[in-house]
Amino acid sequence: MTRPGDEVSQTVVGGIHRRTRRNSMGETALLILMDVVMLEAAFLLTYWFRFYSGIWLIPLGIPPLDIYLIAGLVVLLVFFGIFYFSGMYTNRGGRSLEDDLLGLFKGVVLGSLLVLALAFFLRTLTFSRSFFGLFFLSTFFFLTLGRILARFVLRKVVAPGRGALRTLVIGRSPMRDRLLRLTRDFPGLAMTPVGWLEVSGEGDGGSTSAGSRLLDADGRSPLGEAMPELPLLGGIAEVRRVVEDQDIDLVVLTVSFANLPVVREVSAALANLNVDVHFVPDLPALHTSRMRLREIGGIPFISVREAALGEVDRIVKRSFDLATAGLGLLLLSPLLLVLSILVKLSSPGPVLYGQFRMGRDGREFRMLKFRSMRADAEKGSGPVWTVEEDPRVTPIGRFLRRSSLDELPQLWNVVCGDMSMVGPRPERRIFVEQFMQELPRYFERHRVRSGLTGWAQVHGLRGNTSIEERTYYDLHYIENWSLGLDIKILLRTLHHVLRGENAY
Repeated sequence: MTRPGDEVSQTVVGGIHRRTRRNSMGETALLILMDVVMLEAAFLLTYWFRFYSGIWLIPLGIPPLDIYLIAGLVVLLVFFGIFYFSGMYTNRGGRSLEDDLLGLFKGVVLGSLLVLALAFFLRTLTFSRSFFGLFFLSTFFFLTLGRILARFVLRKVVAPGRGALRTLVIGRSPMRDRLLRLTRDFPGLAMTPVGWLEVSGEGDGGSTSAGSRLLDADGRSPLGEAMPELPLLGGIAEVRRVVEDQDIDLVVLTVSFANLPVVREVSAALANLNVDVHFVPDLPALHTSRMRLREIGGIPFISVREAALGEVDRIVKRSFDLATAGLGLLLLSPLLLVLSILVKLSSPGPVLYGQFRMGRDGREFRMLKFRSMRADAEKGSGPVWTVEEDPRVTPIGRFLRRSSLDELPQLWNVVCGDMSMVGPRPERRIFVEQFMQELPRYFERHRVRSGLTGWAQVHGLRGNTSIEERTYYDLHYIENWSLGLDIKILLRTLHHVLRGENAY
């Protein structure tokens, strides 16, 4: 079976079945080409703008273009090296636009510093400092435009699935459904599941932990998302036949820890076949969201749980919070004033509403919001969840909730140190105590400061949605924190706020 864009040959040498394949490299080539074109375009446009537009004074005259073209090639090599080693051309199809933007931003910053350092040491050549300043400012814009154009071409022009790895899934642990959801959310992912094999005795999934029950009886997530259907191709004993008949490139095992011997069995059954075999561990069964492989003295160690943010991480995160929240309060002060007036005129009561929430290490703090309900909203009902079309919400309050503008006063909570820009959303004590009884690891959300937005929220888990899945996403954030992840979440938050998902 030969697919478009691939070259396949199968031979039998000395009884050994060999299969070679050359996957299409069109996507990677397109990304590299687009980056090269955009970098050169930014360089040449900056040269024209600096020396020929007439806006800038040129007391020393216009420098020769050939010198700048040579410098442009050096800059191109520097940026290409940074993007290559940071993985900007790998994991094709599995990167979101936010991933690309963050990677481009970090690459431009690092590339700018390296180029400036290189220019400092090459004193025999004199370049306009204002030229390089303008170039670095324009580079991020041009590279971003290039990535958007490349994504458009790949999505609209390049045939779907071209060069993708035909994937066979074995087992049905909860991680299988997450894998299928990933292939659905990233249509360009270089992985096309063609079917799955059943492992005898595994039933409906090996793990029954709280973090693993993420699908209902209809195969839907708590958000109502149907999982992609996958045909059952047989049992584990037929793995070699299925791999050969279906022309499989990649075998992914998603079995429970109780069925770990299956990994060895599959590896042995596929001996001498040119096919990759990957094992995806059942993370929910371990109440964790990641595993890390380390080597100490030649011995591999698999870490399944580590401490939350270290001291250096906390300093970096707190500095980022202060800078971001402080700048936000400064820039948004006119908007905050207008919203305060609207809230005051909409209904009797204070402009701000303070509600005690449980934050880091179980400490309570007064979380601020623009008041969006009547002043006596909980007089008769007590603490209850807000529902869609809640009659207690005022007209201006409904707008504030839908646009998430009611959360803006929490920037002051961030400045005061009660909250962070990004982290698990805080809950009231009465709900925390209830959730702790239902979910074993729920309180671990409180190992870090609560956030104005979070990893769960940018995945649509806002308002009256599954606490179980929200907790799993929050734990994933805590265990995988980085400054880059915080920036990525803030970028995604802007997108989700505009869509108004589950905001009421």
